[in-house]
Amino acid sequence: MTIQPIGDAGVALSLTPTDLFPYGLSPASLTLEQALSLTRAVCAQAGIPLAEAVELELYPGQWEVMLFAHAAHALPARPISRRPLRRGRVRRYPT
Repeated sequence: MTIQPIGDAGVALSLTPTDLFPYGLSPASLTLEQALSLTRAVCAQAGIPLAEAVELELYPGQWEVMLFAHAAHALPARPISRRPLRRGRVRRYPT
């Protein structure tokens, strides 16, 4: 089992069938609900804080399962401008 933190809001897990066997799971039968509970258990054992709302990406393969967990937070609808918007009328030809 490999655990790699991704920034401060996520974690990447690489799980082999040997890692899943103690939990009674296999790569072919792993569901998102099982992956969520497994991710929370593994992160708690490793001492990695995980947000309450988590978005999972699960990529099962024949020899291992790649799992990415990200904190699910709302992103702004559009990027926030770094400079204030210009006030007044816009001139066609600068003076």
